[in-house]
Amino acid sequence: MTELSRYEFETLREGREFVLYRGRQRGNAVSILVLAPVLAQQAPLSLARLEHEYSLADKLDPAWAVRPLALVRHDGRPMLVLQDPGGNPLIGVRGRPLEVTRFLQVAIALTAALRQVHQRGLIHKDIKPAHLLVDAAGNVRLTGFGIASLLPRERQAPAPPEIIAGTFAYMAPEQTGRMNRSIDARSDLYSLGVTLYELLTGALPFTASDPMEWVHCHVARQPTPPNERVEGIPDPICAIILKLLAKTAEDRYQTAAGVEADLRRCLGGWETHRRIDPFRLAARDAPDRLMIPEKLYGREAEIDALISAFDRVVAQGTTELVLVSGYAGIGKSSIVNELHKALVASRGLFAAGKFYQYKRNIPYATLAQAFQSLIRQLLSKNDAELARWRDALLEALGSSGQLMVNLIPELVHVIGDQPPVPELPPRDAQNRFQQVFRRFLAVFARAEHPLALFLDDLQWMDMATLELLERLATDPEVSHLLLVCAYRDNEVGPDHPLARALEAIRGTAANVKQIVLAPLLPSDVRRLVADALHAEPGRVQSLAELVFEKTGGNPFFAIQFVTALAEENLLSFNLDAAAWQWDMDRIRAKRITANVAELMAGKLNRLPTVALNLLQQLACLGDNARASTLTMLLGMPEDAVRAALWEAVRTGLVLRPEGGGYSFLHDRVQEAAYALIPDAERPAMHLRIGRVLASRTAAAELEESIFEIVNQLDRGAALIHSPEERRQVAALNLIAGKRAKASTAYASALAYFAAGSALLAGASWELDYRLMFDLERHRAECEFLTGDLPAAEARLSALSERVIDLVDRAAVARLRLALYTTLDRTDRGVEVGLDCLRHVGIELSPHPTDGDVGRELDRMWQLLAGRPIEQLLDLPLMTDPDWLATMDVLAELLPPARFTDNNLHDVVLLRMTNLSLEHGNCDASCHAYAVLNIALGLRLGDYQAGFRFGQLGRDLVDKRGLERFKARVYMAFGAITIPWTMHVLSGRVLIKQAFDIANAMGDLTYAVYSCKNLVTNLLISGEPLQDVQREAEQALAFARKARFGLYVDVFTDQLMLIRELRGLEPDIFRPEGSEQDDRWFEKHLAEGAARLALATSWYWIHRMQARFLAQDDTGGVAAAASAHDLLWATRSHLEIAEYHFYGALTRAAACDSTNGELRERHFGLLQAHYRQIAVWAKSCPENFANRAALVAAEIARLEGRELDAMRLYEEAIRLARQYGFIQNEAIANELTARFYRARGFQTSADAYLLAARAGYLRWGADGKVRLLDRSYPQLRQDLAGPRPESTIGTTVERLDLATMVKVSQAVSSEIDLPKLIDTFMVLALEQAGADRGLLILSRGEELQIEAEATTLRDTVVVCFRRSAVAAEELPESVLRYVLRTQESLLLDDASNRNPFSGDRYIRRNRSRSILCLPLIKQAKLIGILYLENRLTSHVFTPARIAVLRLLASQAAISLENARLFADLQHAEAYLAESQRLAHMGSFAFNSSHTKLFWSEEIYRIYEVDRETAPTFEVGRQRNHPGEPTLVQKIMDRVSEDGGNHELDHRLRMPDGSTKNLHVVVHAEKNAAGEVDYVGTVMDVTASVQAQERLRASLQEKEALLKEVHHRVKNNLQLISSLLSLQASRIADPAVAELFSESRNRVRSMALVHENLYRAGNFARIPMRTHVQNLCAHLIRAYGLHSRDVDLTTDIDEVELGLDQAIATGLIINELVSNALKHAFPDERPGRVRVELKLLPAGRCRLAVIDNGVGLPSDRNTQQADTVGLQLVYDLMQQLHARLDLQREGGTTFAIVFDADTGTETNR
Repeated sequence: MTELSRYEFETLREGREFVLYRGRQRGNAVSILVLAPVLAQQAPLSLARLEHEYSLADKLDPAWAVRPLALVRHDGRPMLVLQDPGGNPLIGVRGRPLEVTRFLQVAIALTAALRQVHQRGLIHKDIKPAHLLVDAAGNVRLTGFGIASLLPRERQAPAPPEIIAGTFAYMAPEQTGRMNRSIDARSDLYSLGVTLYELLTGALPFTASDPMEWVHCHVARQPTPPNERVEGIPDPICAIILKLLAKTAEDRYQTAAGVEADLRRCLGGWETHRRIDPFRLAARDAPDRLMIPEKLYGREAEIDALISAFDRVVAQGTTELVLVSGYAGIGKSSIVNELHKALVASRGLFAAGKFYQYKRNIPYATLAQAFQSLIRQLLSKNDAELARWRDALLEALGSSGQLMVNLIPELVHVIGDQPPVPELPPRDAQNRFQQVFRRFLAVFARAEHPLALFLDDLQWMDMATLELLERLATDPEVSHLLLVCAYRDNEVGPDHPLARALEAIRGTAANVKQIVLAPLLPSDVRRLVADALHAEPGRVQSLAELVFEKTGGNPFFAIQFVTALAEENLLSFNLDAAAWQWDMDRIRAKRITANVAELMAGKLNRLPTVALNLLQQLACLGDNARASTLTMLLGMPEDAVRAALWEAVRTGLVLRPEGGGYSFLHDRVQEAAYALIPDAERPAMHLRIGRVLASRTAAAELEESIFEIVNQLDRGAALIHSPEERRQVAALNLIAGKRAKASTAYASALAYFAAGSALLAGASWELDYRLMFDLERHRAECEFLTGDLPAAEARLSALSERVIDLVDRAAVARLRLALYTTLDRTDRGVEVGLDCLRHVGIELSPHPTDGDVGRELDRMWQLLAGRPIEQLLDLPLMTDPDWLATMDVLAELLPPARFTDNNLHDVVLLRMTNLSLEHGNCDASCHAYAVLNIALGLRLGDYQAGFRFGQLGRDLVDKRGLERFKARVYMAFGAITIPWTMHVLSGRVLIKQAFDIANAMGDLTYAVYSCKNLVTNLLISGEPLQDVQREAEQALAFARKARFGLYVDVFTDQLMLIRELRGLEPDIFRPEGSEQDDRWFEKHLAEGAARLALATSWYWIHRMQARFLAQDDTGGVAAAASAHDLLWATRSHLEIAEYHFYGALTRAAACDSTNGELRERHFGLLQAHYRQIAVWAKSCPENFANRAALVAAEIARLEGRELDAMRLYEEAIRLARQYGFIQNEAIANELTARFYRARGFQTSADAYLLAARAGYLRWGADGKVRLLDRSYPQLRQDLAGPRPESTIGTTVERLDLATMVKVSQAVSSEIDLPKLIDTFMVLALEQAGADRGLLILSRGEELQIEAEATTLRDTVVVCFRRSAVAAEELPESVLRYVLRTQESLLLDDASNRNPFSGDRYIRRNRSRSILCLPLIKQAKLIGILYLENRLTSHVFTPARIAVLRLLASQAAISLENARLFADLQHAEAYLAESQRLAHMGSFAFNSSHTKLFWSEEIYRIYEVDRETAPTFEVGRQRNHPGEPTLVQKIMDRVSEDGGNHELDHRLRMPDGSTKNLHVVVHAEKNAAGEVDYVGTVMDVTASVQAQERLRASLQEKEALLKEVHHRVKNNLQLISSLLSLQASRIADPAVAELFSESRNRVRSMALVHENLYRAGNFARIPMRTHVQNLCAHLIRAYGLHSRDVDLTTDIDEVELGLDQAIATGLIINELVSNALKHAFPDERPGRVRVELKLLPAGRCRLAVIDNGVGLPSDRNTQQADTVGLQLVYDLMQQLHARLDLQREGGTTFAIVFDADTGTETNR
């Protein structure tokens, strides 16, 4: 071992990774070289390179290499000790080119050394100047063998540039992994070329700033010829270097010897003649080793097609699917790998995965393989770049990252540990997985780095991946992706799943390109053979024909055939002739097989036995395996495995990919190796492999390796006889099946579960119950999910007989429920669910009565026991597995119950609530609470309780973390509960959140539900229909993508309604060839029967709505009848409200056209609708009061109550407007118009009709607007366009107000004449749509063209000109007509025949639209505006003309004013200022005090003689002592910013009195830089004095009031004390109680006066303090401290007037006293709460609530029999209040009254 401590070292070179030292020892002439890592903490890769270089010592000759001597550790670092041959590294040459002679000497020595390297079977892979040691004699020795290869060919995968071995500046293109070529000796020749280029020119051939740019340089850029960089370099030397730098190895020198020969010829010529004559390069460059070219022959068109597809992906950001098909060995993978070069320029990413024949049941394995390579690339990035990728991935994956970590475990190193994903129903779980995978893929497929994803051998694809592939190829949201799929078309028949999937993909709008690879042509084979043997094509003709004959043009077979000829010495290299030779007779006599499998088997059989055995084991594992796996299977050390397989690796049959392990060269090699195993021995071999893998895999790693283990065991399962081992293998199949099922690969999972069940055939259910049950249950579920419904039904039925506990019974029942729901056998599903519930003691009838629902409801209230619903939030969580399972069954029972019996649905819902109250809350409880409004509100009318339960469900999700059904709870609360108690807009945000949550977690079912409810919400709330349509179209696309057929129909129906209302084609969704009207959709719905009941009910409701708005009473009645039959399906949805509303209006309309019994029937149905709407209006006036008022108006109309009808119509209009229901406002206006028209009030009717039309327009119902215009022509009179030659008469009343204001302001605000003309002409052309215009003004008696405006692109250009009017400028006949009539003239199409069509200008210019308007002011013609459009007719629409008329009239005024303004500008300015200030004194002065002006009024204010000249001295004389003068105040306080400033000032008058002034001043700098002050002075003395008197009076009044309240309070307290004293002396308890009650009433009134006295506000009482004080008094009075009764308050910040405060306090006193006396007998505990809440519209709600025994049901509170209640009712009358009494769960007295809160609303 070399001791390095005694050496002294000098640094020869230092690189990024290693330092090379020269070490010398005193007294020792022999020096050494030492290679050491730069860093003390060396990377494992650095150590491996030192070890590798040391291992090559025996192959390195000191004559041409630096030979390693020892590998030691020194100073904690590994160091490689090398022999020192002398010389120094050839570094520092950059910028210092070598002279030609010296260059050639070094180049020859270097090439000779490289020739020796290659002859020893090495590829250096890192040739560069730093690895050359050159001594003074010119000898060159190579070092840096750390990455050298012993293989003749080595495949480089397209790894990230950061981890490619080698040096970027000197790296061969194939070393980058982007060339689809192997690394061989010719790669060193490229690096040699770069090195020689640098030595010769002093510069590298390429420069780059980052690794990817270096890759691009080597792959795509051509180097600058050396003699263009440095003059005088001979051409042959340049040619040699450029040949070495060829991009493809075939175009380079083939051997170092060939290079050396040409360099020596150059040196000879240069030394002899100082010149080098041209010669043929590479004349002596024949390789003696057979190297089959790797370039592709006959595939140019296919490669172009593939690269073109990628180019389109890059340019357009689209997704394309390219299918590459052909036989095995035809070159599919080779074609695709040509993409690597195309990826470089766009920095594209490439991922590849391959399917394997015997791994079809491993779900998504190929996708995992493909993206695993990308993740490993990310892990090689620097921290900053990795952080960017991490952020992108986390953002894309959201809370579902664990799904991708399960697929690609390495991902956890990028994004960290991820939370578990929520459980979803299987179909939703599959949708979620596919959606999350799409988002994951989108991180890699982006504009900045498009992705090429290559999936090979699709004929062996698993079903899960196939479904995902179909989704990716057709998903419009997937972009920047080239998806390349290769498969053997001879193995994919019409019934193959892949064929069906591809047919489905082609049937969509997906971009699909098919590339079919045919065998090579004979000419292609001839070129292949000629290039391999470096011979002319003619010389190899016969050999090539034989190769083609044997291989059929299959490229892989052809290559292997030629290689086999060389291996059997039928092809040999003749050294003397320097050429390959062969004997055709010997070859034919050999009878080489024409079967590729036999050929490969023959090659394998020539390997050593141990190698063949290893390859057979590898073949059993599949295409590839880790070295450690082979070591485990054979019990051999890894070195022994490597040695045994060396020959197979050397010959290329087996590859060693990056990262270790072994893989077969081709499927054909793997198939041949597997075929060499006798059929009878294969199961045993698989079983042995499986057993070893299972026994050697740690428990923690078992799940990750489960598929490989189980696949081996299952293929040898027939040889397993031990019951115990069969159980173990079955258990492993269960694990594999669960993992596949968790990945939503249901077909793969089914295979594993079936295999596990087969292993247990005949086993005992008693002994193996758990394992057998789990296998069978999961198997049944996967049968269900893969569409084998009969098998699933039979298996589940059998399982239901086997279950032994409730949890398992519930699991089976839930599956059967889902199955029967899918089969549209909801009745059978209900039977199954109810049967399961019986086993837990829950007996439910399939058709409960209303009484059953009532009993369940009563049970709920009993369990609540008077507690507020909100307190249920604090219930404990449900933990009992049996009850949790029961809740899940009940939840699963809800959908089929809904379709069979509403009573059953409500009973199930209430039972879920009751179980939650009894056993605690769980996830299912949240969902039940959220939809409980269906039972409480829609059934019983208790919408408030329904709302509170819904809020409870949401709170449990948000505050207790029960998030399993979060999206469902949000959606149900927002869509099913809120609209019946709050404005419909209040639920919208929850519905949107529900969609976001469901979509993020992949619950596409509820994401689609949320979409539907959002569209319904938008429709009902009256949002603009164009916005609703956009949302509905997005929802339809989403439902189609989710393949949710029912809701595709729902959204189609919604869009049909929206489009019909908008006046668009409603049936654009109609399938080709079906009926032209709605009947195609009705037929489709009818075919769906019960499955489409929901969609059908909504369709008929929407038809009724459309028919009503179309005034089709007959169609509306028919639609209403059809909808009525399906109301059971829609009772929980808002569409039920639309049914009753439009049903009522439809029936009202039908009453007008019918009589007799039919009319009575319609009227009865109308009243029934109204009763329901009235109930809703009471619960939620925001949504339903306008509807109720309108229906009530229609009833009043039909009953002849005209005054009531008029009032109700107005109320409906007002309420609809108040709450923003624009469509209902429009309908109410239309019906009101009909009402007045029928009674002859035409003017009123037209006014309402115009309002209706405007409302429909704002809603976006253009179709309805057009119907109104047709039905009421008078509406169109102001809107109709004139005849082509008619005078225009459109009025401005119909104009858009905003346009009128904008136009008017723009013109009227401009006074500068040129600016005014420019503004006017631009507005005229913009508003009219003209492309040219002229402004003609009157100048005395003459007309002149003042300006011309033209439209250039999007800009109006105005040119000012004063020229005479000429026939070349405009049609003179039109101008004369307008001049004489002073009326506007419009020609809609001047090219058509009209009175002006003969005008020369019109004929010559072919003008289309012409408009000429007079500009008139006060009957005087100011000018004319001429406009035209030369391209389009009918441009000047009525609306545009009306705007132009307004513009013209305003322009006439402004133009005239602008003229006058130029002359009168100064006078007008002074006049305007004087007029503004005329009512008070005004003054002006400047900062230099040289000027002072004041008005007449100032003389009076200052009491100065009018003869006195204005001076500053006068101001000082009148100044109040101690104050600055007014001028000083102004100059101190008033800024120069041009604003108005106000200040107060006092004067001391000559008589000693004081005057108060209010001054307003304006300051501005003048042109001289001085400040001018202009202001007004107002004498406010009288006002100030009056304010002082008022203030004094108020203070006196306040003191008086305070004293009054104090005394009243004291007197009332005295009375209270007297009553208390008297009560204490009365023996009769009843009489004493009366005194006590009177005392409390007096005390209540006293508290009001006490609060007024303390607050100091004698008008208003703060009710929170007042009620709290009152209740505190009652607590003391009734001794609640000793009773278990709580009295609490919930009071808003509200102040009431004195009268209302007294009345309210007395009511509280009476009601609380009553509750405390009677609600809690026998010391019963309880609660009393007092609430006082502010309501909208200035109302108050007072409530006293107790949870006591309640009022007797027969007690009529309105017939008060006590003083207290009588007092309450009297006080209510005083407050004009109404009473709401509730007796459930105690007693609630609530009154609502208009509050005197002192706000603006109530004044």
